[in-house]
Amino acid sequence: MNIHFICRGNVLRSLIAETYLRSLNIDGVDVISSGTNVNWDDPQEREYFSNTLDVLKRHEIHMHAKRKPDQLDQDRIDGHSDFVVLMNQRVVDEANKLVILPSDTLNWMITDIGEGHRTNHEEREQYEEEIYHEIIREVNALFTAR
Repeated sequence: MNIHFICRGNVLRSLIAETYLRSLNIDGVDVISSGTNVNWDDPQEREYFSNTLDVLKRHEIHMHAKRKPDQLDQDRIDGHSDFVVLMNQRVVDEANKLVILPSDTLNWMITDIGEGHRTNHEEREQYEEEIYHEIIREVNALFTAR
C-alpha cells in the first residue's frame, strides 16, 4: 500500500506523518509526503523544516526523515498514492488547484501553525508538539481501522 501525506510546505505536518509512519516499519506500506506550496529557496521554510527535525529528534525518529520537502504534482499522485491524506481544508483547496485527487482522499483537519488558534509565534514549540501528537493519533487510528 502506498500512502501519500500532503500539507502546504511539506515542512511540518506531512513530514511528521511520513516520518512517523516510516519509523513503524510496517511490511507492505510505502510512504511519501509533499506540499502544495513548497519553496525550498526560502530561508524561513528551511528554518521550519529544521524545527520539525528537532521535534522528530525529541521523539527519536529523526533518522527516518527525508532531507528536503517535495512539491505536490500529478505524477506523485498517480504514481504513489493508493491512499492520500491531506492535513486540512486549506490544503485540500490548494491541492485541488494543482492535481486531480482520488475520490477517497482523507482530510484530517489538523490546524497548522499560523492558522486558527495556533497564531502566537512564542508558542511555536508547543504547537509543534500538539501537531505531532495529533498526527500520531491519526496515523495510529488509520492502521487500527484497517
